[in-house]
Amino acid sequence: MTVSFRDKLLEELRAEAATVPWEPRPARRPARPLVAVAGLAAAVVVAVAVVVPLMSDTPAFAVVKNSDGTVTVRINEFVRPKELEQRLGEEGVRAVIDYVPHGQTCREPRGEIVPQPDRMPLRRAEDSIDFSVDPEDFGPDETLVVQMHSANGDPVKSHGGSVGVIRGPVAPCELVPAEFSGVERE
Repeated sequence: MTVSFRDKLLEELRAEAATVPWEPRPARRPARPLVAVAGLAAAVVVAVAVVVPLMSDTPAFAVVKNSDGTVTVRINEFVRPKELEQRLGEEGVRAVIDYVPHGQTCREPRGEIVPQPDRMPLRRAEDSIDFSVDPEDFGPDETLVVQMHSANGDPVKSHGGSVGVIRGPVAPCELVPAEFSGVERE
């Protein structure tokens, strides 16, 4: 079970409050300390209200090793491609991940393309891109290559992409205008 940032913060605040010794106060209290405490409490509430929405419960990507040995990748946000490459490497899949701007693509060919019939279906969910690979399907000199295009520069929305395998070295992504049937995309 994943604990959200908000729940964790609440647990920490409760634990901290439990350590504060509470003693009865005289019936008559000066107004200034009460105002100061109220001001501090309001500042904490405002800080939590600002920070919590900025903390997303959805990670940019997820890599899951399945019981059958396959690896499922879900991309929710097109950021930190090198971290995704590293995470896939930890699961036995050498990968090159490129997120390219809207209207651009990587110059092809980037290497020797390995035919992949039905091995890596690319599925587009409501808010993510999902695909599965089997590390056993890769030869010792083969690399998974993922290229995703953001929609109008929005790192959360995809405008399409490709998943494939290249044997041997993979050329770096050299950005060129994306063309569709000889016509530049807008």
